[in-house]
Formats: sequence, structure tokens, C-alpha cells
Amino acid sequence: MEFLMWLAVAGLITLYTVQSLFTKLYTDHYPGDPSMASSVLTVVSGLSVVVITFFCFAFCQFTPNLLSILIGTLNAVVLFGYNHFLVKASGSGPYSIVMTFNLSGGILIPVIASLVMGWDSSWATEFQIVLNTVCIVAIISSVYLVSQKKEATEEKQGISLRFLLSCFGLGICNGVYGTFLTLQQQTAAAGGEGNRDEMVIVTFLVAALLAFFTGLIRTKGRILPHFRQTKASLFFLIATSVVFALAVNVIVMIIPYFDTTILYTLDNSSVLIMSVLISAIFFHEKLSAKNILGIALMCAALVAMNLLPALFL
Repeated sequence: MEFLMWLAVAGLITLYTVQSLFTKLYTDHYPGDPSMASSVLTVVSGLSVVVITFFCFAFCQFTPNLLSILIGTLNAVVLFGYNHFLVKASGSGPYSIVMTFNLSGGILIPVIASLVMGWDSSWATEFQIVLNTVCIVAIISSVYLVSQKKEATEEKQGISLRFLLSCFGLGICNGVYGTFLTLQQQTAAAGGEGNRDEMVIVTFLVAALLAFFTGLIRTKGRILPHFRQTKASLFFLIATSVVFALAVNVIVMIIPYFDTTILYTLDNSSVLIMSVLISAIFFHEKLSAKNILGIALMCAALVAMNLLPALFL
């Protein structure tokens, strides 16, 4: 069983990495206004999650309780906020700082919430507390190095207060999203694993509706033309939506079997490493010495966090 769970984690990392690749290819091929690409993707991917979850994972059953609906709706608002802050931050400052805030929030907030709620046992001893703290600090530090762009001009972008607030909002939303996923799985009143699919369906249905109606306002009622695609963009739009739907369902299935510290740290960090390597391989983006140092430091911290407790406890 343990082997299968770790295999599922490997699959999860692969899915999110492939989704990141397909998302980049979709935005590169999107034929319309670039500012609308994110809205279109959120609508299509959200509805894809709903359909695939309902038919393939819930087996056409949908019996949510009130708390699952509430958590799912709140998580949809957080997901909408994540997309908003990502667009704002990415267009106004260094990518490396955006990713540092993004992954810091995605790792730290679920970990803190799980410790407060008593869901995480990986901090039970003084050795684990010291080890996890050192490894998380090392990983967050390495994120900056891993995600630094080669182009000096991009890294010299000015850092405004608006940019920092957008980065802070991005990190908060990323972390709260993961926390809500865990909360639903760990809360008996929300149905736990029994209402897992219902919570996913509510989250992404509401997220898709939010993206559609805000897009409707932005375009003054002329949003439908923005959904027109070329053959290439349509392929990548469908591909990234399907892969994302599978990833969402995999992560909610394995949450109950892992401590939050291990799962979210491993997932967030590994996807970043894999995405950087894919960019180097497929898009010929050269890795700098800082990138390589960051990848090595991050890998060492992940290995230490996962293996040392088993060796010394």
C-alpha cells in the first residue's frame, strides 16, 4: 500500500509538470487577446474537472453536504484570487520572486494549518522539528535560485509595492487552496473522503462561473469570441484541462495518506524542478550556475526530509 501511495505521488508530480508544460504551450498558441487566455483556460479547465470528476471518479453520483459546498465555494474564490494575483505579479516583477512567494505560501500555510489542527505527525520529535525547519528554509531559499531567469534585463525589473502585494496575495491563495483541500478531507462534518468528489465538483464549477462572469464584465458582454481557438491552441487547451483534472483528483485521493509537510513540500518543489528541466530540454532555455545550484540544494533538502527520519528514528 505504501509503495502504491508513493507511486501516486510520482504520478501527481508528473501530471502537474505536464500540465505546466501544456499551459505554456497553450498560452504561446492562444490566438486572441493574451490577457484573456487565463480566463478562457480557467473556464475550460474548471468545467473539465467537473465533468471528469463526475463521470470518472464520482460515477455519476453527487450528494454534497452543506459544509462541503461551503468549503468548495470558498476554495473557488481562493482559486480565482490565485489566478488574478499570478497574472498581476508575473507581469510586474522578477519571475524568481514571484515563484519564491508562490511556493513559500504553498508549503508553509498548509503545514502551519495542519500543525494547529493536529493533522501532521512529521513534527513529533525535536529531531523532526529541526530537520523539517532546516529543509523547508533550504527549499524556499533554493526556489529563488531555481527560478531565476537567465535574462539580466528581466531580473532587473523594479520591485514596487504593488508587485510585492501581488506576490504576497499569490502565496496566500496558493497556501489556502491546499489547506482547504486538506480541511475537507480531514473534517468528518464535511464528509471527509466520502464527500471528496462533491467538494472538487463544487470548487471548480464555481471557479469556472466566476472566471466566465468576470470575463463577461471585462469584455462588456463580448466574451464568447475569446473562446475561438486555432487547432494547436485547442489541442493544448484540452490537453492541459484533462491533465489538470486528473491531477486534482489524484491529490485529493492521497491527502489522507500523507503528512501535509511531506506531501505539499515534495509536490510544489518537484514540479518546479521538473518544469525548469523541461524548459531546458524542450525550449532550450540555458540553465545558469544559480539554477543548477538551486536544483541541487532543493533535491538534497527533499531527500533529507524524506529519508533521514526513517534512518534516525
